[in-house]
Amino acid sequence: MLSAAYLTWTLGAKLHVDQIARDALAEKRIASTHVLTTPAPFNSVLWRILAVDDKHYHEGYYSLLDDSAAVEFTSHPRNLELIERLKESWPVQRLQWFTRNFYAVERSGNDIAITDLRMGLDPDYVFSFKIGRTGNPHPHPVPVEKLPAERNWGRLPWVWERIWDDSAA
Repeated sequence: MLSAAYLTWTLGAKLHVDQIARDALAEKRIASTHVLTTPAPFNSVLWRILAVDDKHYHEGYYSLLDDSAAVEFTSHPRNLELIERLKESWPVQRLQWFTRNFYAVERSGNDIAITDLRMGLDPDYVFSFKIGRTGNPHPHPVPVEKLPAERNWGRLPWVWERIWDDSAA
């Protein structure tokens, strides 16, 4: 019964946060193509809202204990132009499919990587894969390599603080 109650609670919270997310994105005039709401780590009170469009991803947080339904979003570039010449590459296509379009591209030195935005807190994401290298002058595919994830456990107290305080930075 306890697990059924928890599942019911979480489903109800998700449906509520989905509506909050739609309203907040409309209010901020963020025209996203995909929206994802997920609980922040280790709780079901603080929710992460992730919205992507063709050029940016937008991340915001909403706590069920917030005084208002206002959500502040932080926008980041997706850098999709970095993989324009790699879009026919099987690893790129596979990662685009696997991430359900919730990905961003980064360049570090000569390496090009795709990061799955669904798990983690910006900028500490769980899954990132090197898929290309810049050449002379165009990028070319390389064998896929999972990059090590940075785990910043020092950010967990922020999650607890944000649950209670919507002004937590």
